[in-house]
Amino acid sequence: MKRLARALFASFGLFACGAFLPAFGMPFSCALGSNNGHSQMVTLSRRSPIADSAIYELQLGSSGARRPLFGAEDPEDSRGMAVRAQCVRTGKGNGNGTRALVVMGEFMSAGYPRGFVITLGPQGGRFGRLDFAERNAPRWLYLGPKDTLLVFPPGGRAETRDRYLVYRFVNGPEPGGAEETLGKPPDTRGYERIRIQLAPVKPLKPVMPLKH
Repeated sequence: MKRLARALFASFGLFACGAFLPAFGMPFSCALGSNNGHSQMVTLSRRSPIADSAIYELQLGSSGARRPLFGAEDPEDSRGMAVRAQCVRTGKGNGNGTRALVVMGEFMSAGYPRGFVITLGPQGGRFGRLDFAERNAPRWLYLGPKDTLLVFPPGGRAETRDRYLVYRFVNGPEPGGAEETLGKPPDTRGYERIRIQLAPVKPLKPVMPLKH
């Protein structure tokens, strides 16, 4: 798979598409569906705050362990700031459709914004994770039977100044992926398309100095 994060970008103006959305508290949970009657929850949490940063962790399923977002070898790689997230779904009416959790922020493990999408397979199957690294926040998630598309608006890279960037992830036991640029958003035929509007995490509460 082509290396998706191939350039370092400054982070100014990073999440303009969600700048006016209300902030959400932590921990933040998203119900992606159910398996044998058990809710398949994904929970984003944080610990060890320093100034306006914290180590962010992810828990897959109600009985899963909390793990740093970008590997347990060095938890500081998952120390992030300006983190945004959204629980998105394609359900109509009763809200029982496919859901996904999208997270993006600035983390110590990279000199550029990075994020990921967590999805759940059909009939409460395995959790899937789609990683990305772009200056722009993604705008749409396309869910299809054979592949999943993550679509970024024009900008962010020199070669996408007036073109859409598309990450294409192949579903299945042997997933793969690629990227391409298009002059317009991909066709929605055969896909459920979700609009992504990332909301900010509530600021960390300042630590008050101990009184002597």
